[in-house]
Amino acid sequence: MTDSQDKLSKVEHIKVDSHGLYGTVAEEFTDKELSHFSEPNVQVLKHHGTYQQDNRDLRTERRRAGLDKAWSMMLRTKTPGGIMTPEQYVLCDDLATKYGQNDLRITSRQGFQFHGVLKGNLRSLIHDLNRFQQISTLGACGDVVRNVTGCSVADVDTQFADIGADLFALAKRLSDHLLPSSSAYFDLWLNDEKVEIREGEAFFKEKGLRNDKEEPIYRKRYLPRKFKIGVSADIDNAVDIYTNDLGVMAVTENGRLTGWEILAGGGLGHSHSKKETYARLASHLTFVKTEEEVMKIAVAVVEVQRDFGNREERHQARLKYTIDRMGLEEFRGKVAEYAGLSELPQPTNKKPTVQPHYLGWHKQYQTGLNYLGVWVENGRIKDFDKWKFRSGLRAIVEKYKPSVRLTAHHRVILANIRDEDMAGVDALLKQYNIPTSNIETLRRMEMACPALPLCGLALAEAERELPNIMEGLMKLGHADDEVVIRMTGCPNSCARPETAEIGIIGRGPNKFNLYTGADPAGTRMNELVAESVPVGEVAPKLSMLLKAWKTESNGSGESFGDWAHARGTEALKAMLA
Repeated sequence: MTDSQDKLSKVEHIKVDSHGLYGTVAEEFTDKELSHFSEPNVQVLKHHGTYQQDNRDLRTERRRAGLDKAWSMMLRTKTPGGIMTPEQYVLCDDLATKYGQNDLRITSRQGFQFHGVLKGNLRSLIHDLNRFQQISTLGACGDVVRNVTGCSVADVDTQFADIGADLFALAKRLSDHLLPSSSAYFDLWLNDEKVEIREGEAFFKEKGLRNDKEEPIYRKRYLPRKFKIGVSADIDNAVDIYTNDLGVMAVTENGRLTGWEILAGGGLGHSHSKKETYARLASHLTFVKTEEEVMKIAVAVVEVQRDFGNREERHQARLKYTIDRMGLEEFRGKVAEYAGLSELPQPTNKKPTVQPHYLGWHKQYQTGLNYLGVWVENGRIKDFDKWKFRSGLRAIVEKYKPSVRLTAHHRVILANIRDEDMAGVDALLKQYNIPTSNIETLRRMEMACPALPLCGLALAEAERELPNIMEGLMKLGHADDEVVIRMTGCPNSCARPETAEIGIIGRGPNKFNLYTGADPAGTRMNELVAESVPVGEVAPKLSMLLKAWKTESNGSGESFGDWAHARGTEALKAMLA
């Protein structure tokens, strides 16, 4: 797309004027009189892995008292495939207390979020994560390739034993190759020679830090919007492959890799008020045989989006809109051109068959080792009255040193646990009352985004309200129902509600839109069946649908999503009305 300077969005100018993602972050960080960063630096800081937020629960009270907003930063880690060493996990847990709000949040893209980080602690947190355990936050947010997700058990589960490919290595290779190359991250957060510590506070010695060297892939403007990549297999869609800008799916036959299906153009974020925005599943783009071809085409897709994505209207800037504007065949031709190929091979159009939860104990294909899937309510690793997630997971990780994997469904997988240690792990799970596969069937696949009070985009509750909705459904007799339910406070859809059998999306304060009809494997989107439902009516309305499904399917094994899809939205709307 040819950019006209006067038509570029404000953020596009900010990125160019940041001189390689420096902005004036050092100046504003050093000015301790400033309670928060300015808007241009907020946009720059996203590329370093952090968002600025304020506590919306306190806004009215503080405004009435003549006080500024309760500002804080949210920092997100970038861990390809969600894999962490036990030492990395323990460090994150320590720093959540030292610099955050005493909890960790597993994201739907397999990273950790630290909430409640004060502006003055931001450098120390990023510095310590990198220096002590090589945990980066670079590119975890911003207009670049975000954390590359991957199947959490691809190196341990028996169904992957003979696949002949390392999915984690590919996810990390993609992530490393597509990182921003600017020196800003090092200079701002890691280079101790540029910082003076006075009474425990950091002050940057230099002003006007900058680097105008052009990025080899991103150039000076980076991408038009965020870009998400997922790596999975046709036997495991735990990363929700169709929701990514770029999906790389291992295609197998009799448990062995035959090649890689590449998909493009997924993205669920949209706006209730802008009908030209929409959720979209990725299209099958091509099928290739080698990882080298995967890398070449992945870079080409990113570069095509860089050059042809919409930089004038950010709500039209994701890859899905670029593809729909160009047309899939023209887009395929352009990707082939950028990859140096005469054409792209045709895709197989093979779809993944299952989206597993992996809760409970599982034998690994390595002799004498096991992995354990742990359920964490909406990804919040915190000690609640009922479940002591934080203390219990810390105790297990410190004592048994498992490999820790964060899943795209807000769960934790602990791998490489020896046979002889299983009983000890079980004892700690019981001591801290941490659920695994013993959680109610209805709740196994639930997800909710953080929403209020910290997310500035939230229109309604999500994480704080979904437990109440689930409790209401269980009281209405649905505890044993196997159905995928996801909830977000707005249609930006971080918890991917559009690919859930039941999606609940915030429409306004205490009101939600209800969606049904996606399939359990995540290959079909759901559709709107009820608008602006008061929060107190969500569970009763969903119960009506669940009861009709169980009555009409009559034990046939038909999933709720398939039943709802076959029933049709008009029939379901009439039922709810």
